[in-house]
Amino acid sequence: MRAAVFNGPGDIAIEERPKPEVEGPEHAVVRVTHTAIRGSDLWSYRGRSDREEGSRVDHEPMGIVEAVSDDVVSVRPGDRVFAPFLQSCGRCEFCRKGLHTSCVDGGSWNGANGGAQAVSIDGVPEGYRTMDEREAVKVLVEV
Repeated sequence: MRAAVFNGPGDIAIEERPKPEVEGPEHAVVRVTHTAIRGSDLWSYRGRSDREEGSRVDHEPMGIVEAVSDDVVSVRPGDRVFAPFLQSCGRCEFCRKGLHTSCVDGGSWNGANGGAQAVSIDGVPEGYRTMDEREAVKVLVEV
């Protein structure tokens, strides 16, 4: 697969990376069809913030589920999903009330999980990524 990779200030390149496989009991492999670059991606590109060289660049991918582990119940191969910046469990008190950004078991694309976002950009062949089941939100309306 191809990925947008940060190689240092002023240097983002499209590079070949291994295609991911299902890694855990609640994981899915998603073929990324759409994603975005936002302002915070440009901070490191302009040399205004630190970023690990070799890390992938991009945010909030959308794509098609290609494979799931046996424990995944909310999505299946062929579903269109997206991965919002904040993830929620869908089960806690806040999620049941629709307050997903207050999820007690939620997470975001930060820290150790920060490099897992992007795998393709418009004009580049589709990429893939592995995501935890709670990170993949099923798209209910086809665009």
